[in-house]
Amino acid sequence: MSFDIQGGRNLAKRLELNTLAGVALRNFFSAYGQLVVTTAKKEAPRFSGDLRGSLTFKHVRGVGGLPEGIDVFSRADHALFVHGFYDDKHKLSKPWSRTKPHWPPKKALQGWADAKGIPVYLVQKSIAEKGTPIIPFFKIAIKKNEAQKKLLLKGTGLKIEANWKASRKLPKGTLGSG
Repeated sequence: MSFDIQGGRNLAKRLELNTLAGVALRNFFSAYGQLVVTTAKKEAPRFSGDLRGSLTFKHVRGVGGLPEGIDVFSRADHALFVHGFYDDKHKLSKPWSRTKPHWPPKKALQGWADAKGIPVYLVQKSIAEKGTPIIPFFKIAIKKNEAQKKLLLKGTGLKIEANWKASRKLPKGTLGSG
């Protein structure tokens, strides 16, 4: 008794996830990353604009080049002091959570204090008593874009399904095979 199984190679080609879903996933992550960054720029506090201009994202590549996700981040040095750590729980609306009281270096506050016309020592003293407000602009942006993420993900699923259906080869003589 012998068995002849045909179509194994065709099935293997259809199951290659990178060719099936790679482009659709990259497009999804790019669109969602752009949504989050744009919203985060609106939520980030304004002073000189360097914090808002430093917000960006990058693709996280998985095994075989398949996109695994995105990483949203800021290139500004002081972003962590404004946003807080990503795994901390902070209020996502006013009144904002605050850092622990601390005595920041004079150099870090000089530009802001000069622009507001306040002596740096008084700013340092206020932070030493109350801390600084934490505004988690990335977390706020992610929460605000949940509905758009679901729509983008649904569209991505439809594109992957269309790619899967397009990769089928129907046997000759069947309905729709031409």
